[in-house]
Formats: sequence, structure tokens, C-alpha cells
Amino acid sequence: MKTVPVSELRQRVAEVLDDLKTSDEPTVVLQRSQKAAYLVSADRYERDQAELAALRRALFVREVREAESEYRAGEAHSFDDMEALLDELKG
Repeated sequence: MKTVPVSELRQRVAEVLDDLKTSDEPTVVLQRSQKAAYLVSADRYERDQAELAALRRALFVREVREAESEYRAGEAHSFDDMEALLDELKG
């Protein structure tokens, strides 16, 4: 993974952006020798966001299927039951 100090980034911003277009790897921006930011190309960012959205959808679908399975097995609780349980826990 490439790194670039923030002071150097100011001087070479066009070159760094060009490098991002040809590389699939992020560039780490350093400020006082510490990681301050990660730069990625627009394509990489959009691809990562699409992948994250797909993973979230898959997780949601899995959770819905699990809930449906619990409901069919009689393991689900009604809203009123849950509300009563919460009231009981509150004391």
C-alpha cells in the first residue's frame, strides 16, 4: 500500500489521483507520521459500496428467514408479550 505525507499530497495531488486511477489499492495519507486518511479511486469506492450493500441485503434476508422460521416453529413472541416482558424487567 502506498503512503503519502499530507505535505507531499498538496504538491502532487494530480499525480496521486492519477496513480489511484491505475491502482486498485488505497493510498494512505500521513499527517505527522500517523495515518490520517485513505484515498481510493472512485471506481474502487463505488465497487466497495455496492459490495457492502449486497452483504447488508444478504444479512437482512437471512435474518428475515430466521425470524420466519422461528415464527413457524412457534418460537416467536407477540408485541404485547414483549411489551409485558419489558415492563416486568423495568420493575
